[in-house]
Amino acid sequence: MTRRILLLGATGRTGRLALEYALSRGIEVVALVRSAAAIAVQSDKLTVIEGSPMNADDIGKAIAGCDAVVSALNNNRTSDNPWARRLSLSLFMTQSIRTCLAAMKELGMRRIVVLSSVGVNDSFDDAVFFMRWLIRNTNLQYTFQDHDAQESELRRSGKDWTAVRAALLNNGKKLKTLVASYCNEPKPALMISRLHTARYMIDCLEDRTTFRKAPTISER
Repeated sequence: MTRRILLLGATGRTGRLALEYALSRGIEVVALVRSAAAIAVQSDKLTVIEGSPMNADDIGKAIAGCDAVVSALNNNRTSDNPWARRLSLSLFMTQSIRTCLAAMKELGMRRIVVLSSVGVNDSFDDAVFFMRWLIRNTNLQYTFQDHDAQESELRRSGKDWTAVRAALLNNGKKLKTLVASYCNEPKPALMISRLHTARYMIDCLEDRTTFRKAPTISER
């Protein structure tokens, strides 16, 4: 049973929701963030540690005592515009997950859930045409290169990983019917809310059917 998790990306739009949901489920959360001031939630089950997910010492401090890791990290840009300038370092997610996996190996931890996207690796052809065009022709290509490499790190790790390939994310507040697809079956819908994505990531921690798999999730 998952009692305590290390959460990466807890100040992001999906990560904030994952933090709130995990705490509501009674799960203890250690949030590794650049600035503790960015965390508005207060709970006796929440520990906030300042640091970088690419720093082995910071990860080692944060991961101690945890049962699993959840990453909602992203390779950020100045805006959602696909041509917007990158803010994150090249392969930021990949380097962070590599650092995390090394710490997990040392501690004998097995479970990790990572936010990914439809269009990553073997799901590229499952993305709609305009999304495939954006991945090839805009600064989204750098984000997807990072996603691709991150998933490759997971597959090589031997851990019980899940790469949650979300459809296009929106800020919807109402949970619709979740569709979890493998190899484009059933065919995914176009979008999913960040709320539903965050909840799925936490809920699937205990779901062994998702181990070592990359479900595409969407809403109808």
